[in-house]
Amino acid sequence: MAEDNTYVLKGPSSSKTVPNTSVGKLIYDQLLTHCCEHEAMVDARTEQYISYKDLFSKTCSLAASLQKSGYDQNTIVTIFSENCVEYFIPVLSTLYIGATVAPVNSNSTKLELTHALNLSKSQIIFCSKQTSSTLMDLKKELGFIKKIIVIDNKENIVDMESMDFFINSCLPSNDPLYRFEVVDVDIDNHPAFVMSSSGTTGLPKGVMLTHRNVLVTFSDIYDIGLVPEKKETSKFMILPFFHVYGLFTTLTNVYYLRRIVFLKKFEENLFLRTIEKYRITILSLVPPIMILLTKSPLVNKYDLSSVKYINCGSSTLSRETEEILKTRLKVDFIRQAYGLTEVTMLGLGIPIGCEKKGSVGKVVSYMSSKIRDPKTGKSLGPNQSGELCFKGDAVMKGYYGNEEATRKAFTSDGWFLTGDLAYYDEEGFFFIVGRLKELIKYKGFQVPPQELETILLRNPKIKDVAVVGLPDEEAGELPLAFVVKNSDVDLTEDEVKDFLADKVSYHKQLRGGVRFIKEIPKSASGKILKRKLSELLNK
Repeated sequence: MAEDNTYVLKGPSSSKTVPNTSVGKLIYDQLLTHCCEHEAMVDARTEQYISYKDLFSKTCSLAASLQKSGYDQNTIVTIFSENCVEYFIPVLSTLYIGATVAPVNSNSTKLELTHALNLSKSQIIFCSKQTSSTLMDLKKELGFIKKIIVIDNKENIVDMESMDFFINSCLPSNDPLYRFEVVDVDIDNHPAFVMSSSGTTGLPKGVMLTHRNVLVTFSDIYDIGLVPEKKETSKFMILPFFHVYGLFTTLTNVYYLRRIVFLKKFEENLFLRTIEKYRITILSLVPPIMILLTKSPLVNKYDLSSVKYINCGSSTLSRETEEILKTRLKVDFIRQAYGLTEVTMLGLGIPIGCEKKGSVGKVVSYMSSKIRDPKTGKSLGPNQSGELCFKGDAVMKGYYGNEEATRKAFTSDGWFLTGDLAYYDEEGFFFIVGRLKELIKYKGFQVPPQELETILLRNPKIKDVAVVGLPDEEAGELPLAFVVKNSDVDLTEDEVKDFLADKVSYHKQLRGGVRFIKEIPKSASGKILKRKLSELLNK
């Protein structure tokens, strides 16, 4: 297929120069220069915290211990933990020694964890007390695992060392370290992270992100306002640290020495109480939580007046939800952004000072984008829908150990294929309209699930919804809705169908029916796991 690049949009110049150093060296130098007692990480539930001084000391001590134990830049280190104050100690220490960090979903089952570890072949795993039970038998089953270390427990657990024990056994003096010689690496080629892809349609792949990829994203995160303006303000993190959105947003805020208040898991009352208590000004959220805030009666019980801006990413947010929430919380504006693991979190974002309802923004710095006709390879102009593609310094190096998947992810001339359908307007603002592989084909007509989901969510009796295609011999696929009802309401299949009937064309009707379920399966970032819903249909 001949590729065409007639229509290409490029990001603006950045306000930040990307440093020619590793991520580990960049953060190490910052902590060394500005080491202080200021709070770094705060657990909103327990109020446990670690200061930047202690974070720096711990990361230096752990890095020296890892190096003394023989781990180097050829090592891949897995972090398998929920959000906790100790999470970034092994992350930073791994970067200091030039090794590669491989975060894993803390909710992984043994089967999912085995798949992730077989991808990276990690020799050393840092886990939490909570996740340690999933690892109990894996060290014996997977011969490449040399050591498992528990980061948030003072005592050793069977066949696992506590982080303090590991450090003390390597550095018997017990004196805290405040110096470490950070290992130099090739920032353009050496992977700083191997991240798990979202796995929305299949098993996750290992996404290799170089130091250059991450440094560019640090710059873009700052440019679109994901870092609080004032040093004394707090960044509230409810996103999981193992996810690309939570990881790099938090790491950027660590670099800027902001106080990061976090939740281990989303709890509505605690979430709202934390905003009130810490006077949070900027929220980084995902659409499921945004939707909940538009409908929840609890919002009225808390003082959320400190919130000025809301950033939303990971999946698209409807224009209606954006409007309702902006009015309800009286925020100055809501900014959407678009990204995925393969572009190191961020490809599009609303520039500071701009507003465009329903848009995920413009191309960010150091990146180029185009809309491509997936059948012809032709690039498309304004207001024409096609597959969103990227080139630039934030695009991944490739999938770890999977050359075939890497090759299929790019066009012949090097554009990364996102699999998302989008268009841009005359001003260069992008709008996401669906997933290329998730389009339902009813008798040749294309039915975008996202459009039906957006409309159905307007029904006050519907708490959550996902639309998929039900295989049908005659029609190809029939649109089917999985619906989560609000508590204490009666809702029938016919009511759901009737609600949609006069709002969409005849080929978009719910001919596959309605299935009521307790919860829509989603990834940690809030993306609907369509493969899980397909498995439910197969059953």
